[in-house]
Amino acid sequence: MESAIKWLKLYIITYINKMIFNIPNSLTLLRIALIPIMVFLVLSDSPSNRILASLLFLLAAITDYLDGLIARQMRQHTNFGEFLDPIADKLLVIIILVLLLSENNQLFFLLPAIIIITREFLVVAIRQRLAELGNKIILKVTTISKIKTATQLTALFLLLYKDPLLMIDTYNLGVFFLQIASILTLISFIYYVKKSWNDII
Repeated sequence: MESAIKWLKLYIITYINKMIFNIPNSLTLLRIALIPIMVFLVLSDSPSNRILASLLFLLAAITDYLDGLIARQMRQHTNFGEFLDPIADKLLVIIILVLLLSENNQLFFLLPAIIIITREFLVVAIRQRLAELGNKIILKVTTISKIKTATQLTALFLLLYKDPLLMIDTYNLGVFFLQIASILTLISFIYYVKKSWNDII
């Protein structure tokens, strides 16, 4: 009997590890783990650390692309991954944006940041409301949402890098991309609202 219980425990642990610590989920967890490191590097106020923080952000952005790709190619979709991936994305964007707001509170930077952060919270609220209603609506990622995400991540990378690159003012370029991302953010949010409005109301 004891051996059967031990075997069952081992099977359950192995199953959980397989479900949670597959490649896509490991990449998502890595993305979350990189966030406090980037925060520390930026707050250290060292030019070299700032560059390192931007490179780590680039790595995090790459994992955001790879985890979905690998999950599809290797059929490693899990409920844990579906739950954790959007949380990791939102944590990455919101925390880095708040961090950057500490050094730039001008309107042309503040307004896009507020739009992006507010949208992230509202989408979470919509998903939560639909879940509470037991609704089966799936808010699929649209093409414009993918473009928005790419533009957003590009903007944050450039803002983190900050220093001129090949005679290009990366910071102002990053602000421009952030403004474009905020417009795309509004458009994609309208899609989510239209898709779920009747059910929420």
